Amino acid sequence: MTEEQPQKRSSAEIIVMQRQEDAVNQAFADAATCGARVFQCHVYEQGQRVHLAFCISFEQLLEMAKFQTADKKKHRSNAEDVMNRPIDKSHVNEIAKYLLETDNYILPSFIFNCKTPIKVFTFGSKITQFGYAVLPSNVELYVTDGQHRIKAIEKAVQERPELLNDSATVLVVQEDDIDQIHQDFADCAKNKPIAAALLATFDVSDALSKLTRDISKDLVIFAGRIDKISKTLNKDPDYLFTMNQLRLGMAEFLFGSSQKQVIESRKNQNREQLKVCLEKAKYFYLEFAQHNEGWSLLLTPKSGTSNLDFYKLRQERIDCHSVGLQLISRVGHLIFFQNDFTEEQQNLLIKTLANLGYQRSTSLWENSLLMNDGNGNMKIITQTTAVNKAFRIAVSEVENQTGLLLK
Repeated sequence: MTEEQPQKRSSAEIIVMQRQEDAVNQAFADAATCGARVFQCHVYEQGQRVHLAFCISFEQLLEMAKFQTADKKKHRSNAEDVMNRPIDKSHVNEIAKYLLETDNYILPSFIFNCKTPIKVFTFGSKITQFGYAVLPSNVELYVTDGQHRIKAIEKAVQERPELLNDSATVLVVQEDDIDQIHQDFADCAKNKPIAAALLATFDVSDALSKLTRDISKDLVIFAGRIDKISKTLNKDPDYLFTMNQLRLGMAEFLFGSSQKQVIESRKNQNREQLKVCLEKAKYFYLEFAQHNEGWSLLLTPKSGTSNLDFYKLRQERIDCHSVGLQLISRVGHLIFFQNDFTEEQQNLLIKTLANLGYQRSTSLWENSLLMNDGNGNMKIITQTTAVNKAFRIAVSEVENQTGLLLK
Protein backbone atom coordinates (compact mmCIF):
# COMPACT_ATOMS: atom_id res chain seq x y z
CA MET A 1 0.00 0.00 0.00
CA THR A 2 1.53 3.28 -1.08
CA GLU A 3 1.55 6.32 1.16
CA GLU A 4 -1.07 8.86 0.14
CA GLN A 5 0.47 12.04 -1.27
CA PRO A 6 -0.64 15.41 0.19
CA GLN A 7 -3.19 17.09 -2.03
CA LYS A 8 -1.98 20.30 -3.61
CA ARG A 9 -4.06 23.41 -3.03
CA SER A 10 -4.13 25.95 -5.81
CA SER A 11 -4.56 29.70 -5.94
CA ALA A 12 -5.95 29.17 -9.42
CA GLU A 13 -8.51 27.29 -11.44
CA ILE A 14 -5.97 26.20 -14.04
CA ILE A 15 -7.16 25.49 -17.55
CA VAL A 16 -4.39 24.10 -19.77
CA MET A 17 -4.55 25.01 -23.47
CA GLN A 18 -2.48 23.52 -26.26
CA ARG A 19 -1.15 26.80 -27.68
CA GLN A 20 -0.39 30.27 -26.37
CA GLU A 21 -2.79 31.76 -28.90
CA ASP A 22 -5.61 29.60 -27.52
CA ALA A 23 -4.81 30.66 -23.94
CA VAL A 24 -4.85 34.35 -24.87
CA ASN A 25 -8.08 34.16 -26.83
CA GLN A 26 -9.92 32.14 -24.21
CA ALA A 27 -8.77 34.41 -21.35
CA PHE A 28 -10.00 37.59 -23.06
CA ALA A 29 -13.22 35.91 -24.17
CA ASP A 30 -13.90 34.79 -20.61
CA ALA A 31 -13.06 38.25 -19.21
CA ALA A 32 -15.45 39.93 -21.65
CA THR A 33 -18.41 38.04 -20.20
CA CYS A 34 -17.92 39.38 -16.66
CA GLY A 35 -16.08 42.69 -16.98
CA ALA A 36 -12.83 41.19 -15.69
CA ARG A 37 -9.25 42.08 -16.54
CA VAL A 38 -6.57 39.79 -17.91
CA PHE A 39 -3.07 39.72 -16.38
CA GLN A 40 -0.06 37.74 -17.53
CA CYS A 41 1.38 35.54 -14.79
CA HIS A 42 3.63 32.60 -14.02
CA VAL A 43 2.26 29.48 -12.37
CA TYR A 44 4.46 27.30 -10.17
CA GLU A 45 4.36 24.94 -7.20
CA GLN A 46 5.92 25.59 -3.80
CA GLY A 47 5.25 24.00 -0.41
CA GLN A 48 2.49 21.75 -1.78
CA ARG A 49 0.57 24.76 -3.06
CA VAL A 50 0.25 26.24 -6.54
CA HIS A 51 1.12 29.95 -6.65
CA LEU A 52 0.63 32.77 -9.13
CA ALA A 53 3.30 35.42 -9.73
CA PHE A 54 2.26 38.75 -11.29
CA CYS A 55 4.13 41.89 -12.26
CA ILE A 56 1.84 44.90 -11.82
CA SER A 57 2.26 48.67 -11.64
CA PHE A 58 2.24 50.52 -8.32
CA GLU A 59 -1.01 52.14 -9.44
CA GLN A 60 -2.60 48.70 -9.85
CA LEU A 61 -1.00 47.54 -6.61
CA LEU A 62 -2.62 50.37 -4.63
CA GLU A 63 -5.93 49.78 -6.36
CA MET A 64 -6.09 46.01 -5.82
CA ALA A 65 -4.54 45.52 -2.37
CA LYS A 66 -7.00 44.96 0.46
CA PHE A 67 -6.12 45.09 4.15
CA GLN A 68 -7.30 43.27 7.21
CA THR A 69 -5.01 44.80 9.78
CA ALA A 70 -5.07 44.42 13.55
CA ASP A 71 -5.98 47.57 15.47
CA LYS A 72 -4.02 48.18 18.68
CA LYS A 73 -7.22 49.17 20.52
CA LYS A 74 -9.82 46.89 18.93
CA HIS A 75 -7.82 43.69 18.59
CA ARG A 76 -5.60 43.54 21.66
CA SER A 77 -7.25 40.33 22.81
CA ASN A 78 -8.21 38.80 19.47
CA ALA A 79 -5.46 39.69 16.99
CA GLU A 80 -5.55 36.10 15.77
CA ASP A 81 -8.89 36.85 14.08
CA VAL A 82 -7.37 39.27 11.55
CA MET A 83 -4.76 38.66 8.88
CA ASN A 84 -2.01 41.13 9.69
CA ARG A 85 -0.19 42.95 12.46
CA PRO A 86 -0.93 46.59 13.38
CA ILE A 87 0.49 49.28 11.12
CA ASP A 88 3.68 50.82 12.48
CA LYS A 89 3.53 54.43 11.26
CA SER A 90 7.23 55.06 11.90
CA HIS A 91 8.11 52.05 9.72
CA VAL A 92 5.82 53.35 6.96
CA ASN A 93 7.47 56.79 7.18
CA GLU A 94 10.92 55.22 7.06
CA ILE A 95 10.14 53.33 3.85
CA ALA A 96 8.42 56.34 2.29
CA LYS A 97 11.50 58.47 3.03
CA TYR A 98 13.65 55.81 1.37
CA LEU A 99 11.44 55.86 -1.75
CA LEU A 100 11.53 59.66 -1.93
CA GLU A 101 15.29 59.99 -1.45
CA THR A 102 16.61 56.98 -3.37
CA ASP A 103 16.57 56.92 -7.17
CA ASN A 104 17.83 53.34 -7.46
CA TYR A 105 15.52 51.94 -4.79
CA ILE A 106 14.47 48.29 -4.58
CA LEU A 107 11.43 46.68 -2.94
CA PRO A 108 10.93 42.95 -2.34
CA SER A 109 7.93 41.03 -3.68
CA PHE A 110 4.48 41.39 -2.10
CA ILE A 111 2.39 38.42 -1.02
CA PHE A 112 -1.40 38.48 -1.36
CA ASN A 113 -3.95 35.94 -0.23
CA CYS A 114 -7.03 35.10 -2.27
CA LYS A 115 -9.75 32.90 -0.79
CA THR A 116 -11.41 32.33 -4.17
CA PRO A 117 -9.33 30.54 -6.85
CA ILE A 118 -8.46 32.73 -9.85
CA LYS A 119 -9.11 31.33 -13.32
CA VAL A 120 -5.90 31.00 -15.33
CA PHE A 121 -5.53 29.82 -18.92
CA THR A 122 -2.06 28.28 -19.32
CA PHE A 123 -0.17 26.48 -22.05
CA GLY A 124 2.76 24.11 -22.09
CA SER A 125 3.80 21.41 -19.65
CA LYS A 126 6.98 22.73 -18.00
CA ILE A 127 7.51 22.99 -14.24
CA THR A 128 6.94 26.75 -14.42
CA GLN A 129 4.05 27.63 -16.72
CA PHE A 130 3.09 30.91 -18.34
CA GLY A 131 -0.56 31.91 -18.31
CA TYR A 132 -3.25 34.54 -18.50
CA ALA A 133 -5.22 35.17 -15.30
CA VAL A 134 -8.77 36.49 -15.36
CA LEU A 135 -9.32 38.82 -12.39
CA PRO A 136 -12.91 39.92 -11.77
CA SER A 137 -13.48 43.48 -10.56
CA ASN A 138 -14.61 42.16 -7.18
CA VAL A 139 -11.63 39.89 -6.60
CA GLU A 140 -10.39 40.14 -2.98
CA LEU A 141 -6.62 40.18 -2.70
CA TYR A 142 -5.66 40.62 0.96
CA VAL A 143 -2.10 41.56 1.87
CA THR A 144 -0.23 38.83 3.75
CA ASP A 145 3.24 40.39 3.52
CA GLY A 146 4.08 43.96 2.48
CA GLN A 147 1.41 46.14 4.06
CA HIS A 148 3.97 48.68 5.34
CA ARG A 149 5.57 48.91 1.89
CA ILE A 150 2.19 49.49 0.24
CA LYS A 151 1.25 52.19 2.75
CA ALA A 152 4.66 53.78 2.15
CA ILE A 153 4.11 53.80 -1.63
CA GLU A 154 0.69 55.34 -1.02
CA LYS A 155 2.35 58.12 0.97
CA ALA A 156 5.37 58.62 -1.31
CA VAL A 157 3.37 59.03 -4.54
CA GLN A 158 1.76 62.16 -3.10
CA GLU A 159 5.14 63.87 -3.47
CA ARG A 160 6.56 61.71 -6.25
CA PRO A 161 3.60 60.70 -8.50
CA GLU A 162 5.88 59.24 -11.18
CA LEU A 163 6.36 56.25 -8.85
CA LEU A 164 2.93 55.05 -9.98
CA ASN A 165 4.54 54.02 -13.26
CA ASP A 166 6.97 51.67 -11.52
CA SER A 167 6.06 48.03 -10.98
CA ALA A 168 6.40 45.27 -8.42
CA THR A 169 6.19 41.52 -8.22
CA VAL A 170 3.13 40.11 -6.46
CA LEU A 171 2.71 36.50 -5.37
CA VAL A 172 -0.88 35.32 -4.91
CA VAL A 173 -1.58 32.37 -2.61
CA GLN A 174 -5.01 30.83 -2.19
CA GLU A 175 -5.64 30.19 1.50
CA ASP A 176 -8.83 30.25 3.58
CA ASP A 177 -7.32 28.91 6.81
CA ILE A 178 -6.59 31.94 9.04
CA ASP A 179 -3.96 29.99 11.00
CA GLN A 180 -2.08 29.20 7.80
CA ILE A 181 -2.35 32.84 6.68
CA HIS A 182 -0.76 33.87 9.98
CA GLN A 183 1.91 31.21 9.53
CA ASP A 184 2.64 32.46 6.01
CA PHE A 185 3.19 35.94 7.44
CA ALA A 186 5.39 34.62 10.26
CA ASP A 187 7.42 32.53 7.83
CA CYS A 188 7.99 35.57 5.60
CA ALA A 189 9.33 37.44 8.65
CA LYS A 190 11.95 34.81 9.44
CA ASN A 191 14.59 36.34 7.21
CA LYS A 192 17.64 37.26 9.27
CA PRO A 193 18.33 41.00 9.54
CA ILE A 194 21.52 42.19 7.85
CA ALA A 195 24.35 42.33 10.35
CA ALA A 196 25.59 45.82 11.20
CA ALA A 197 29.02 45.05 9.70
CA LEU A 198 27.53 43.96 6.38
CA LEU A 199 25.14 46.91 6.37
CA ALA A 200 28.10 49.27 6.77
CA THR A 201 29.84 47.42 3.94
CA PHE A 202 26.98 47.23 1.46
CA ASP A 203 24.78 50.29 2.09
CA VAL A 204 26.67 52.86 0.03
CA SER A 205 23.52 55.00 -0.28
CA ASP A 206 24.31 56.02 3.30
CA ALA A 207 27.04 58.68 3.31
CA LEU A 208 28.67 57.46 6.51
CA SER A 209 28.77 53.83 5.33
CA LYS A 210 30.24 54.94 1.99
CA LEU A 211 33.04 56.87 3.72
CA THR A 212 33.69 53.97 6.08
CA ARG A 213 33.98 51.54 3.20
CA ASP A 214 36.33 53.86 1.32
CA ILE A 215 38.67 54.41 4.25
CA SER A 216 38.69 50.70 5.10
CA LYS A 217 40.08 50.01 1.62
CA ASP A 218 42.22 53.08 0.93
CA LEU A 219 44.04 53.70 4.21
CA VAL A 220 47.03 51.46 4.91
CA ILE A 221 46.34 51.19 8.65
CA PHE A 222 42.88 49.72 8.03
CA ALA A 223 43.23 47.95 4.67
CA GLY A 224 42.80 44.19 5.19
CA ARG A 225 42.45 44.66 8.96
CA ILE A 226 38.70 45.36 9.20
CA ASP A 227 36.28 42.47 9.62
CA LYS A 228 33.45 43.32 7.23
CA ILE A 229 31.14 40.45 8.16
CA SER A 230 31.30 39.64 11.88
CA LYS A 231 29.39 41.37 14.66
CA THR A 232 32.22 41.01 17.19
CA LEU A 233 35.88 40.05 17.05
CA ASN A 234 36.13 38.05 20.29
CA LYS A 235 39.59 36.41 20.27
CA ASP A 236 40.27 36.85 16.55
CA PRO A 237 43.93 37.91 16.16
CA ASP A 238 43.69 38.97 12.51
CA TYR A 239 41.45 42.04 12.64
CA LEU A 240 41.66 45.40 14.39
CA PHE A 241 37.98 46.44 14.25
CA THR A 242 34.70 45.26 12.78
CA MET A 243 33.21 47.33 9.99
CA ASN A 244 30.51 48.65 12.29
CA GLN A 245 33.08 49.65 14.93
CA LEU A 246 35.00 51.58 12.26
CA ARG A 247 31.72 53.19 11.17
CA LEU A 248 31.08 54.38 14.75
CA GLY A 249 34.60 55.80 14.88
CA MET A 250 34.07 57.62 11.60
CA ALA A 251 30.79 59.02 12.93
CA GLU A 252 32.59 60.40 15.97
CA PHE A 253 35.25 62.00 13.78
CA LEU A 254 32.86 63.48 11.22
CA PHE A 255 29.92 64.45 13.44
CA GLY A 256 31.31 64.49 16.99
CA SER A 257 28.89 61.74 17.99
CA SER A 258 27.92 58.19 17.06
CA GLN A 259 24.34 58.52 18.34
CA LYS A 260 21.80 57.36 15.75
CA GLN A 261 19.82 60.61 15.67
CA VAL A 262 22.99 62.65 15.03
CA ILE A 263 24.08 60.32 12.22
CA GLU A 264 20.60 60.50 10.64
CA SER A 265 20.60 64.29 10.72
CA ARG A 266 23.95 64.49 8.92
CA LYS A 267 23.61 61.73 6.32
CA ASN A 268 22.69 63.89 3.30
CA GLN A 269 25.92 65.53 2.20
CA ASN A 270 27.03 66.22 -1.34
CA ARG A 271 29.97 64.47 -2.99
CA GLU A 272 32.39 67.36 -2.62
CA GLN A 273 31.71 67.56 1.12
CA LEU A 274 32.22 63.82 1.44
CA LYS A 275 35.50 63.96 -0.44
CA VAL A 276 36.82 66.67 1.89
CA CYS A 277 35.67 64.74 4.96
CA LEU A 278 37.36 61.55 3.77
CA GLU A 279 40.68 63.30 3.19
CA LYS A 280 40.55 64.86 6.67
CA ALA A 281 39.83 61.47 8.23
CA LYS A 282 42.73 59.84 6.38
CA TYR A 283 45.08 62.60 7.48
CA PHE A 284 43.98 62.37 11.11
CA TYR A 285 44.30 58.59 11.49
CA LEU A 286 47.64 58.46 9.65
CA GLU A 287 49.09 61.27 11.75
CA PHE A 288 47.80 59.60 14.92
CA ALA A 289 49.47 56.34 13.88
CA GLN A 290 52.78 58.13 13.27
CA HIS A 291 53.02 59.05 16.97
CA ASN A 292 51.17 56.22 18.72
CA GLU A 293 53.20 53.16 19.73
CA GLY A 294 50.33 50.74 19.12
CA TRP A 295 49.02 52.15 15.86
CA SER A 296 52.50 52.74 14.42
CA LEU A 297 52.59 49.01 13.70
CA LEU A 298 49.75 49.57 11.26
CA LEU A 299 51.76 51.87 8.99
CA THR A 300 53.23 48.74 7.41
CA PRO A 301 50.79 47.05 4.99
CA LYS A 302 49.10 43.91 6.25
CA SER A 303 51.18 41.78 3.89
CA GLY A 304 54.28 42.84 5.81
CA THR A 305 52.91 42.30 9.34
CA SER A 306 51.78 38.67 9.31
CA ASN A 307 52.77 38.15 12.96
CA LEU A 308 50.69 41.05 14.34
CA ASP A 309 48.26 39.73 16.99
CA PHE A 310 45.32 42.11 17.41
CA TYR A 311 43.74 40.02 20.15
CA LYS A 312 46.87 40.52 22.22
CA LEU A 313 46.80 44.25 21.47
CA ARG A 314 43.17 44.43 22.60
CA GLN A 315 44.22 42.83 25.87
CA GLU A 316 46.92 45.45 26.35
CA ARG A 317 45.49 48.66 24.86
CA ILE A 318 42.23 50.61 24.87
CA ASP A 319 42.93 52.32 21.51
CA CYS A 320 42.54 48.92 19.85
CA HIS A 321 38.99 48.71 21.19
CA SER A 322 35.89 50.33 19.67
CA VAL A 323 35.50 52.69 22.66
CA GLY A 324 39.12 53.83 22.27
CA LEU A 325 38.55 54.49 18.57
CA GLN A 326 35.42 56.50 19.42
CA LEU A 327 37.36 58.50 22.02
CA ILE A 328 40.26 59.55 19.80
CA SER A 329 37.93 60.15 16.83
CA ARG A 330 35.71 62.52 18.82
CA VAL A 331 38.74 64.56 19.83
CA GLY A 332 39.75 64.52 16.16
CA HIS A 333 36.37 66.09 15.34
CA LEU A 334 37.21 69.06 17.57
CA ILE A 335 40.60 69.44 15.92
CA PHE A 336 39.36 69.42 12.32
CA PHE A 337 35.76 70.62 12.36
CA GLN A 338 35.13 72.76 15.45
CA ASN A 339 38.20 75.02 15.38
CA ASP A 340 40.25 76.92 12.84
CA PHE A 341 43.70 75.55 13.66
CA THR A 342 46.72 75.86 11.40
CA GLU A 343 48.24 72.64 10.02
CA GLU A 344 51.10 73.00 12.52
CA GLN A 345 48.63 73.29 15.41
CA GLN A 346 46.61 70.33 14.14
CA ASN A 347 49.74 68.18 14.02
CA LEU A 348 50.71 69.21 17.55
CA LEU A 349 47.26 68.37 18.87
CA ILE A 350 47.19 64.96 17.14
CA LYS A 351 50.69 64.12 18.34
CA THR A 352 49.71 65.02 21.90
CA LEU A 353 46.53 62.95 21.67
CA ALA A 354 48.49 59.98 20.31
CA ASN A 355 50.95 60.13 23.21
CA LEU A 356 48.46 60.25 26.08
CA GLY A 357 49.08 56.58 26.77
CA TYR A 358 46.54 53.88 26.01
CA GLN A 359 47.87 50.88 27.91
CA ARG A 360 45.40 49.26 30.29
CA SER A 361 47.82 50.15 33.05
CA THR A 362 47.51 53.90 32.29
CA SER A 363 45.94 55.55 35.35
CA LEU A 364 44.56 58.41 33.24
CA TRP A 365 41.57 56.30 32.15
CA GLU A 366 40.71 54.75 35.52
CA ASN A 367 37.04 55.15 36.46
CA SER A 368 36.14 56.17 32.90
CA LEU A 369 37.10 53.61 30.25
CA LEU A 370 38.88 51.38 32.77
CA MET A 371 37.50 49.89 35.98
CA ASN A 372 39.15 47.55 38.49
CA ASP A 373 37.20 44.28 38.51
CA GLY A 374 38.13 43.62 42.15
CA ASN A 375 40.84 41.11 41.27
CA GLY A 376 43.44 43.61 40.24
CA ASN A 377 42.49 43.49 36.56
CA MET A 378 41.47 46.59 34.62
CA LYS A 379 38.23 45.96 32.73
CA ILE A 380 37.27 48.09 29.72
CA ILE A 381 33.91 49.85 30.11
CA THR A 382 31.91 50.22 26.90
CA GLN A 383 28.96 52.36 27.99
CA THR A 384 28.36 55.75 26.34
CA THR A 385 28.80 57.52 29.70
CA ALA A 386 32.29 56.01 29.99
CA VAL A 387 33.27 57.30 26.53
CA ASN A 388 31.87 60.75 27.38
CA LYS A 389 33.87 60.89 30.60
CA ALA A 390 37.07 59.72 28.91
CA PHE A 391 36.52 62.29 26.15
CA ARG A 392 36.43 65.12 28.70
CA ILE A 393 39.62 63.78 30.29
CA ALA A 394 41.38 63.57 26.91
CA VAL A 395 40.36 67.10 25.93
CA SER A 396 41.58 68.50 29.25
CA GLU A 397 44.94 66.70 28.96
CA VAL A 398 45.53 67.79 25.35
CA GLU A 399 44.62 71.40 26.16
CA ASN A 400 46.93 71.46 29.21
CA GLN A 401 49.86 70.02 27.30
CA THR A 402 49.53 72.17 24.17
CA GLY A 403 48.04 75.39 25.50
CA LEU A 404 45.45 75.24 22.71
CA LEU A 405 41.75 75.25 23.51
CA LEU A 406 39.65 72.61 21.78
CA LYS A 407 36.25 73.88 22.94
